[in-house]
Amino acid sequence: MDKSVIRPKRLSTGGTIGIVAPAGKVDCTLLNRGVTDIEQAGFKVILAKQIEKSHRYFAGTDMDRANDFLEMMKNKEVDAVFCARGGSGSARILPYIDGRPIPPKILVGCSDITTLLLYLHQKRHVITFHGPMVATPSWSVPLADSYLFKILSGDPIQMHTP
Repeated sequence: MDKSVIRPKRLSTGGTIGIVAPAGKVDCTLLNRGVTDIEQAGFKVILAKQIEKSHRYFAGTDMDRANDFLEMMKNKEVDAVFCARGGSGSARILPYIDGRPIPPKILVGCSDITTLLLYLHQKRHVITFHGPMVATPSWSVPLADSYLFKILSGDPIQMHTP
């Protein structure tokens, strides 16, 4: 592995997971379900300030979403940042975060969030994680408990395919 790649600190049980919405607006029912699942798995949760905001089909204005993302990444209480959902809009916040200090931290998301994952990996050399998002119908605690949280904590996992 390239020595210039930055590995974020591992996630420990009892740690704090921050949830941001850098793309589409959030379904609060799905968000609450996901938050409950994370808490039941033994983690604390901090929601981004603007997470329930709506601007057109985004979760707030570009600046709102960028500020929430930066604040969560800089929050020393937060051990990992999970995205609420994808949809559209992550690329629109890049001009607001580019060049700003972003401490290396676990970031999990997929779909439209891939823009942020690639940005942090290519521009900041931080390892990021393509994984389930908290406020989506596909969020699954058994999957998260079995694989995602184990991977983020650094535990080895065994995966088998037929």
